Amino acid sequence: MNKFLNKISVIFILVILLKPVYPCTTFSIRSDNKLVFGRNFDFSTGYCHITINKRNMVKKSFSLKTEAPLIWISKYGSITFNQVGREFPYGGMNEKGLVIEILWLNETVYPEMDKRYGLMEVQWVEYQLDNSSTVEEVIANDKVIRISRASFSPVHFFICDKNGDTASFEYINGKIVYHRDKDLPYKVLTNNTYKESINYLKGFAGFGGNESMHFTNKSLDRFAVAANMIENYDGKKNIISYSFNILNSIRSRSQTQWSIVYDIGNMKIYYKTKKNQKVRSISFKNFDFSCKASNLYADIEEKPKKGRINFKKYNYMSNFDLINRSCNSINFLKKIPVSTREIFAKYPESIKCGD
Repeated sequence: MNKFLNKISVIFILVILLKPVYPCTTFSIRSDNKLVFGRNFDFSTGYCHITINKRNMVKKSFSLKTEAPLIWISKYGSITFNQVGREFPYGGMNEKGLVIEILWLNETVYPEMDKRYGLMEVQWVEYQLDNSSTVEEVIANDKVIRISRASFSPVHFFICDKNGDTASFEYINGKIVYHRDKDLPYKVLTNNTYKESINYLKGFAGFGGNESMHFTNKSLDRFAVAANMIENYDGKKNIISYSFNILNSIRSRSQTQWSIVYDIGNMKIYYKTKKNQKVRSISFKNFDFSCKASNLYADIEEKPKKGRINFKKYNYMSNFDLINRSCNSINFLKKIPVSTREIFAKYPESIKCGD
């Protein structure tokens, strides 16, 4: 296990040095009683499981070298998008309407080890969805947990709750930096720090500057285009369709693997993929999130039957196949040995119902 954890640290360092580009975009729109959260996922592979996570599950954090294990019981169920295994999501929404999504940020420096519990960046997302109902609670959890330097990738986070409270959440020079309320005038996040993005936006006409807006598919331009389209939303057009229009306007034809619109007010998730541009939807009301219910998942490419996605019962082999396929398709994960991938795939077996 220690050799594996050392490899994780080496992988993280290599990722920082190589500075890959994964141009994701997130945003939030609130209009009257409507509240949505949009997300483009741009990456080298699109294979993914949509996972149903249950409440009242007893969990112990994935073992990381020198990090003390953390045990918790999930308060809320959630629906997440998982590419590196069950319990390790890139983002999702919980029963309370809290949405969290991760985006690549090369400037990220996670904090040094201290008295707080250290989690991998993807398990940090699951922990927050398990335990938090508001942005305020996510921020307060920083007193208890931090993201470990044994994480796989440098990321920052965009978060929104059912009250419309929205925040960017970043680790800069090992310190937590978040923008919220007046410090978050435009509810958008791409792959630069929020501070850099706002400073860039100020140069455009309508945002304090004189430059006309242009689009070159760079992170800062995507931020500007999304911010401009949100500012121009008049509340009359269908907010779900308009959100997909924003995502279409800033997507990368080669890298955008899926686009998601979380309808927070109605507790629904709409999404489409690179392979299938038809919008599909999932409703929270269709699932039993109690801990004794079946563990369920669906391939993101699953086609609806009678208007609903056919979720299957979770099993180890499907989880291993997900992890294995993802590792084989993601350059900085290819060197992870099969034996280590198996450890990740077996991790969900350690989670038990708390009732």
